[in-house]
Amino acid sequence: MPHHLLIVDDEPATAWALAEGLADDGFTIDTFRTAEEACQWLRHSRSDLVISDLRLPGMSGLDLARKLARGRNAQPVIIVTAYGSVETLRSLREAGVADCFSKPFAIDALRLAVRRALSARDASARREITRRRRTATPRRKAA
Repeated sequence: MPHHLLIVDDEPATAWALAEGLADDGFTIDTFRTAEEACQWLRHSRSDLVISDLRLPGMSGLDLARKLARGRNAQPVIIVTAYGSVETLRSLREAGVADCFSKPFAIDALRLAVRRALSARDASARREITRRRRTATPRRKAA
């Protein structure tokens, strides 16, 4: 089953370019202009990774990353921005952002970051399933 990505960017041309650049990798992709729209969609659906602009109308990409880092449906977030600073990068790392790209960037670098973040997410999910199975199955002592 292909991974599902959300792209959140208030610039339609940027959202389109990101979706087109990643579509060849077999992802299912939905785009949103605001973080609030993405959050509304996530109330009823699931995503594997979010790519968001940092500066958005309303909720920022940083606030979105903080929100998506919590809970049982936590997912990786990659931020793209034209307004990066050392302080911003520090805040993004503290929020658990998987990666950050300054515009303009090479789409191949973003593709690699997406694959890396999804791989880490999948490995974490497999570890959690294994942990749950171990704790749910009573162990018998050898006779």
